[in-house]
Amino acid sequence: MVGASFVALVSLSAVSISAAAAATADELVAFGMSLAEFDDVRMSESEADFDGSEELWDEALLFEYKLATSYTEDKAITSLGYQPYMICNYAPDKTGIQRAQMVNEAFQNTSGVDVSHFFFEGISELNNAERSCGVIRTFNDTIPKVYASNPDAETWMKTNPIHPSMKMVDSTVTTIQARMDGDTDLGMISIDQNENGYIKRSTLEFSNVLCPGVRSFNGTQIVSGKEISQAAQDFVVEDGGKTARDASYYYDKVNNGGNNDYTERMKLWSDAVTFVVNLTDPVDGRNPCLDIVVGKIFTFEVSPFIGQGGTGVLEVYSSVSEEEGYVIAEASNMTKDDVDQCIWYTLYAIALNPMVCSVEPKARPQTLCPDLTSDLSQCPPPSPAPSQPSSGRVVKVSWMNKVVVSMAIAVFSFRVLN
Repeated sequence: MVGASFVALVSLSAVSISAAAAATADELVAFGMSLAEFDDVRMSESEADFDGSEELWDEALLFEYKLATSYTEDKAITSLGYQPYMICNYAPDKTGIQRAQMVNEAFQNTSGVDVSHFFFEGISELNNAERSCGVIRTFNDTIPKVYASNPDAETWMKTNPIHPSMKMVDSTVTTIQARMDGDTDLGMISIDQNENGYIKRSTLEFSNVLCPGVRSFNGTQIVSGKEISQAAQDFVVEDGGKTARDASYYYDKVNNGGNNDYTERMKLWSDAVTFVVNLTDPVDGRNPCLDIVVGKIFTFEVSPFIGQGGTGVLEVYSSVSEEEGYVIAEASNMTKDDVDQCIWYTLYAIALNPMVCSVEPKARPQTLCPDLTSDLSQCPPPSPAPSQPSSGRVVKVSWMNKVVVSMAIAVFSFRVLN
């Protein structure tokens, strides 16, 4: 538990780090932004997950720092040793470019830190008179080394590991939960339309922005979209969900914290992890959530990179219709509640992945046969044939328009039509 005296250290000048030794994880918490400060940078699920508790927020920051320094020998693309951080420069009377240069110089001038240990793409999150913020991905104890080698950095630089709630856009959970509960107050309006016998509607997609350095891993290795998408899916299912479990502050807090000072939202995520891990058959190792829902129903793919005319984001969506998905899950003895828990786990595991820096739901157009199946080869269009229906252009959903979002939740909740 983080005591009151520890929480009080959150000002930049509260801790002085000797240049002779790297900062400890506990000391580094003092150089992080508060929950309120972060909310001004990025509107996320953090306020809801932590219920405004700065004390829990600091505990999570400490957990993430310790996690990052526990994988010193693991240099795989999905290694938890490569963690993304929100980094803000508060130097007064500077432009965003000047502040970004200060950050780069601090890292480049640190002994023991080479080009494969940090990936910074500049000021991308916030730039105003007070501060300039961006995302940086670093390996192992790079952040402590930078503070130790640059004592003046404590006067202008704040860093926070980006944990799952910081990655999810605001209202992700409440909107999905409302649809799972069958709450039609959000305005469930059908957008199905019959076009030459086809049914067109939207399905939910999780659009996940990749962190700096994922594509150019280790500074030189260019990683293909196929490799990235496979690595992302593997992370979700790895070790029967235990990899995600061990990377979860929420799971650790709920199950190992020794008291009940956690939020309801933390318990939601922890329960989803526990449910999926416990689904694994102790004899044959099968897990219907990971094997069927994640392995067969969901598609993981990286959009063509920006230089190739795409967005370069990791897209995760259902490859089949809502009705087909429910039938597939039911054949593996999964109830709707089971599927809902699997969805929560999958979303959370994606956000736990250190390759991912933000998670945002979007509506993805889906074309189906008249019987609501997804194999269009089984329902060829009448002559003359129209152009092949597109399966892919993504339409961005504004969080101000929850009506559209509620329509898109259908595939993920696998609701049965009456």
